[in-house]
Amino acid sequence: MVKWFDRTPRDVTRQLLRQHRVPVVGDRVLLTDLRPQTLPFVGQALALELELVAQAGRALDAAPDLEARVALAEVVRIHSSRAGELARILERDGSSAAEAVAPFVDAARSLARTSDGADWYEQLLAVHVTSGLLADFFVAASGGLPEEDRDAMLRALRGESAHQQLVALLRRAIDQTPRLSDRLAVWGRRLVGDALLQMYLAVNGPDDSGRAVPSQPRLEPAFNDIVASHTRRMDELGLTA
Repeated sequence: MVKWFDRTPRDVTRQLLRQHRVPVVGDRVLLTDLRPQTLPFVGQALALELELVAQAGRALDAAPDLEARVALAEVVRIHSSRAGELARILERDGSSAAEAVAPFVDAARSLARTSDGADWYEQLLAVHVTSGLLADFFVAASGGLPEEDRDAMLRALRGESAHQQLVALLRRAIDQTPRLSDRLAVWGRRLVGDALLQMYLAVNGPDDSGRAVPSQPRLEPAFNDIVASHTRRMDELGLTA
């Protein structure tokens, strides 16, 4: 079985991208077996979604032409709407969305900083890759929530998607500048490791320094389907994951 936590995030990413399915050894736990508490689970999802809104906004600011600005305005709208739906799940349960988000702000901002990229093209791919990975994770792990919260979470995450707009922008950029392909493929692999750290945080919570606590080995294969979906998204762009 893959031992993730004596390796760096980049080592983990390389292993996952080489082998999409790990043979079952012993009593494997699936993401659907988790029983997350609504407040921290949705609070973390909202913290990450707010950073995606901000990151898409920065990409909109830096967009090279009007067509890209129009498409990215729609991306910002979609992620803002999703953030609003997540906030309403918390508020419906009588919680403060701001208080639920607060413990995850630093980790979410750290992800945003490490995934902002060297230029607009890397920034654009970061929004696409990170949003896809995190949405897949939170959908898979939502099964253990109370029914009403689970259904609301799935509606928020499976509703409108910015996938079409982001793929169209990235394909256009790659078609116009083919040499981007190799650089974006490498960048996409780096982004997986950073997103995985957020998934560890959701599964086990932070340590005293706010970092993700290592997961138990039997949970390790649970992330393979998520990474396989990421690989399909990269293949759609003609990029090698």
